[in-house]
Amino acid sequence: MNIRPRVLHIITSLAVGGAQRHLLALLPGLSRSVDIDVVYFRDHDLRSEVARVADRVFYLPMAGQTGLVHLPRLITLIRQGGYSIVHTHLLRADVYGALASRVAGVSAVVSSKHNIEARLASMPSRTLYRLTTLSTRRTIAISEAVANWVVHRLGVSKEDVRIIRYGLDPTPFDGASQVRARGQLGIALDVPILLCPARLDPQKRHDVLLRAFANVLQDFPQAVLLCAGDTQLGGASYRSHLQRTAVELGVDHAVRWLGVRDDIPELMAASDLVVLSSDWEGLGLVLMEAAMACRPVVATSVGGVPEIVVANTTGLLVGPGDDMQMGKEIGALLSDPVHRTRMGAVAGEYARSTFDLVGMHDATEAIYNELLPHQSV
Repeated sequence: MNIRPRVLHIITSLAVGGAQRHLLALLPGLSRSVDIDVVYFRDHDLRSEVARVADRVFYLPMAGQTGLVHLPRLITLIRQGGYSIVHTHLLRADVYGALASRVAGVSAVVSSKHNIEARLASMPSRTLYRLTTLSTRRTIAISEAVANWVVHRLGVSKEDVRIIRYGLDPTPFDGASQVRARGQLGIALDVPILLCPARLDPQKRHDVLLRAFANVLQDFPQAVLLCAGDTQLGGASYRSHLQRTAVELGVDHAVRWLGVRDDIPELMAASDLVVLSSDWEGLGLVLMEAAMACRPVVATSVGGVPEIVVANTTGLLVGPGDDMQMGKEIGALLSDPVHRTRMGAVAGEYARSTFDLVGMHDATEAIYNELLPHQSV
């Protein structure tokens, strides 16, 4: 009898974010050949969605300062689960997953690196991370920028790193209507709309975007900025800080703080362009989604962003922290609807030929097969 391999995915948080949405896109393709369970440490937002694409979902409260006391529970879970592979996502899951797998006797550990982590900027933090994740056999980087960071900053062997970019299903974006989406928002068709679908966390630098938007409003006083996302790392105080910044800049009347949304394709359909002002990005999943929605972007040229945004072809890139240039580029696209529409169409064609969902599934399966050569998935 052919027994299917069992894989345990461990992720730090199930809050809405790029890594979590990646997991939701990845698991259905993998489930054709392996049985999948998921463990998460905090934030229950996407638990029901994950439960639909995994066999079992477990919650272990390992996110706080006392998270380490639950390590024996994770070790027991891995031992009893009969897993052939443990696949981790995000920093705390990397560390605890690797430690627990080593004790539980699972040698095939995979880590997906979704970002260039500012929290590993110092040598002591990087050294501690490397020592606790020595049992990780393969590291999946979502971009060349992340792969270079993993090799040159974390010291992971280049032979153990595989680059697998996110894949996307274009279907949700094909059925979105601008007229319907704007009607639901109560915004007229002739109003310029900018969309920033990003967490309200310091990495995303909404303060830069708000200053850029203040400049945009001088030429486009009817413009609206939609901010879709909520805080994960910044906390409620950071959200309040951004809202106060909008008031101080005199743009609060034109900014809508939408919170976490599950209708990103519709919001993109409503918008004229998508903006992202991050200081760093592993790849920028929302920019891939913008391309799928045939929307040009104005974004900072950081991390893996230049790998998915073709400068001056599918979007415009500016330096991090440069609110003046960002405002200028946003204004240039808003003032030229013909160029903006053409750029969006090219972005849509590029996205459908590049962001391959099946290819992401196949490449991940290939890594599993590398680690289990006698038990092909």
